[in-house]
Amino acid sequence: MENNYRDNEQEQVNKTLAGEKAKLAQMTFSQKISYIFTYYRIHMLIAVLIIVVIGWFIHHRMTYIDYKLYGVVINSAQVDESLEKTMPKLLNMGKHEGFSLISGLSGDVDASSTAYYNQIDLYTVSGQMDFAFTDEAGVQYLCDLGTPLDVTKELPENLMKLWSNREAVFSQRNENDDTYFDNYAAIDISGTKLHEFFGLDDTMCYLVLVDLSGNEEYVQSFYQLIYDIEMGE
Repeated sequence: MENNYRDNEQEQVNKTLAGEKAKLAQMTFSQKISYIFTYYRIHMLIAVLIIVVIGWFIHHRMTYIDYKLYGVVINSAQVDESLEKTMPKLLNMGKHEGFSLISGLSGDVDASSTAYYNQIDLYTVSGQMDFAFTDEAGVQYLCDLGTPLDVTKELPENLMKLWSNREAVFSQRNENDDTYFDNYAAIDISGTKLHEFFGLDDTMCYLVLVDLSGNEEYVQSFYQLIYDIEMGE
């Protein structure tokens, strides 16, 4: 039966690299494995953990995405999902900056959940919504939340001229109270080239602007992009 080498108490205190090499040189292969596992398994575990942490950090630094612009589609699941990859370049975003386009949002509360929330509320509260493609019901839901901006004040002059008489009036609530007023809360995009570009179905006839992320540079780039789409550029 093979006898495994065991350090005495003083040897464990006075370990040196040269001494360990000399000791291992006198052992068989199986004795070396047993000895290393007995006295260095904690060291090896720590080394592996350090390598994993360093690897994760390098991977994160190379692949992380900082989302700068958020689009949503309300009351429809149809959208061109490939735009999440192509839009950053079209909007002149940086290497680690991204564009989010989420479809299928609804104002209905999840019946299987005990929480009183819905998808639109979550994306609104988290600030992950800069514009929305939706139907009339979706516009009114956003208006009830008090989130839409006045399109006549937000859209640049070139788009407003191109989309003249497309402003859609909806009843909107003042923030923190129940007072309602009429506001140009959406643009009617029926028959525009946006449906084909974004892969929308025909029921998505309104564009709502909310600009919740506050990334004005990319909001303006988005406006220029949709102008270029309409002009066929």
